[in-house]
Amino acid sequence: MSTSTAFAGPIDHLAEINLGDHLRGGGVARDGIPAVTNPSFVAASEALFSDFEPVIGVFMDGVAKAYPEAIGWRHEIINDQIGDRFVTVTLCPLTGTPQVFDATDEDGSQIEFGVSGLLINSNLVMYDRRDNTTLYPQMIYTAINGEDKGERLTLLPVIHTTFGRWKQLHPETQVAEVATGLERYSDRLREAYSRSGTYEYPYGNYRTENNYLIFPWTTGAPDLSLFGTKDLVLGVCMGDELRAYPFRTMGENRQAVINDEIDGQSLLVIYEQGTTIPYSRDVDGRTLTFYQVEGAGPLPVWFEDVETRSLWNMGGLAVDGPLAGSQLEQVPAYNSMWFAWHTYWPQTTIWNGEGIIDEPPPITAILEPTAGSVPDDFVLNQNYPNPF
Repeated sequence: MSTSTAFAGPIDHLAEINLGDHLRGGGVARDGIPAVTNPSFVAASEALFSDFEPVIGVFMDGVAKAYPEAIGWRHEIINDQIGDRFVTVTLCPLTGTPQVFDATDEDGSQIEFGVSGLLINSNLVMYDRRDNTTLYPQMIYTAINGEDKGERLTLLPVIHTTFGRWKQLHPETQVAEVATGLERYSDRLREAYSRSGTYEYPYGNYRTENNYLIFPWTTGAPDLSLFGTKDLVLGVCMGDELRAYPFRTMGENRQAVINDEIDGQSLLVIYEQGTTIPYSRDVDGRTLTFYQVEGAGPLPVWFEDVETRSLWNMGGLAVDGPLAGSQLEQVPAYNSMWFAWHTYWPQTTIWNGEGIIDEPPPITAILEPTAGSVPDDFVLNQNYPNPF
């Protein structure tokens, strides 16, 4: 299992807290919420989901997969393989956090995670099925007990969007099927999960009612003077710094192309009606600056870079200009309800609203000297004859 702290976020503030003391029962026993392992997939044209259904989209190694949010609501963990890499796709419905982790063991085998039935700050706690003991709170993806205590999972890029938007980004996508990947469980449970009504959101108006909390936060208290309890933010960890990008602020104009920098690393955040995609602004060793332009195709957000005036689509692909064919690298990050993000990450900064370029600077022509146009032995004050 590979480990990376580049996008993990500093957890020094939790070092003095015994997170085991903050575990709370979630009302179900271990595996009472059955994790899915290696579900079946169908082509997008065969999927029985409307274009408005939310999905967790993952693209890596040239393979695109969509995991309907409805599956995440009821199973919370999906152990799968994309290309040559094993992954664990997770969704905590109580904190609104879709996260994907590398689940490839050191010997190349698949690591399976299950739902422990425990929570910290309302957030899913996974358990490692290799030893059936080690616990990983989803939002900090760090082992809090056992021999691997302190071990951090590697966070992978994810796009939480609608099925329709994901198909526009990746028409070739595969789509996970409901009620599959449950072979380890009883026939009775598999039958229960084959009923379509099982896949409705299980917590009523929890997502929108700020005063409705089922479980308490215990490691700290979020600052609710800034945002509502359930307001969504994009949370980004880069190096030793964290930043929250509030949907409410980014969505003032329904769309946003944001240039930013976190801990010395460049960042581009694309926002469009609830869809957020963070990218690095570095291309071929050069940091670019972007501004939004009028649409040039079916995707809703298009932008150009100031430096070369290349045209880029929402998927981070340059489709025209000097950089045509270049692909921006997506940055691992995840959406979260504000209370959960700020409870786990009280040291977070908040996007200040800057970094949106309304109009690009004018292109300045730079003339390269023409070879041979000036004599090699030319010096100032040298008196050349006037040919006229």
